[in-house]
Amino acid sequence: MSDNKPVVVALVVVVLLLAGVFFYFSSDDTEVSSQAIEVPGPESRAPVIEKPEPEVVQQIELPDPEQEVPAFVLPRLDDSDQLIRDGIVSLTRHEGVNAWLSPNELIRKFVAFSDSVANGQLSKEPVRVLAPEGEFKVRKLSDTVYELDDTSYDRYNDFTQVVLSIDSRRAAEFYLLVGPMLVEAYSELGYPDKKFDDVVFQAIGRLLETPVITQPIRLVRPVVMYQFEDPRLESLSPIQKQMIRMGPKNTRALQIKLGEIALELRSIVERP
Repeated sequence: MSDNKPVVVALVVVVLLLAGVFFYFSSDDTEVSSQAIEVPGPESRAPVIEKPEPEVVQQIELPDPEQEVPAFVLPRLDDSDQLIRDGIVSLTRHEGVNAWLSPNELIRKFVAFSDSVANGQLSKEPVRVLAPEGEFKVRKLSDTVYELDDTSYDRYNDFTQVVLSIDSRRAAEFYLLVGPMLVEAYSELGYPDKKFDDVVFQAIGRLLETPVITQPIRLVRPVVMYQFEDPRLESLSPIQKQMIRMGPKNTRALQIKLGEIALELRSIVERP
């Protein structure tokens, strides 16, 4: 366990893309009109605009009512970042979300990081920008044993509040909206026989299984990095150990929120 600034848990990437721009696309100015258009029958003449002299016949080209208005077309995967940024800004009034928007290739990072979390790993690079402010603090109990200072948990409070401000239903609907881009990005990783939906649920499951530790946490430092003194905690996956370092209050709140998102996702993904 490093005493340097750790990255935020993988939940930030999961929520970042799941909760993106559905709100942006559901605003009034993007709605498609369903008003029927009356088209002249075979015997009808084209409309005539009368003028004194000469008489001018103006042909008006009307749309075919049987031709569907095309649905919203997703951008190319390489060009999707700005769309994601605009949508996230529209999703919450919490100013902390602005720190989430600087990385590029957001969808590719989300897919790769979700795969990493599903396997219990913690890839720091994609979310390095989200490292919390302040130092990782401990209290020295003896020459070999330390205690995690619970004031370190406060570094994650703002992050937790941003996550809690996200609408779970809209997050799931956005996941469905950008599904084709997620599948494309996942195929780039070389998993021809695995569904990305399964990866997301596996990643969420790992975070929900993280124990909530309310008692003081004792640490040891055999070399440079701190480790949990309790071997049961030290044997957890890297992503679960990172989540514990956020503190019991933040861990519990994030798990509740993530559980809500998982339920909404399940209802949409399994919809007939």
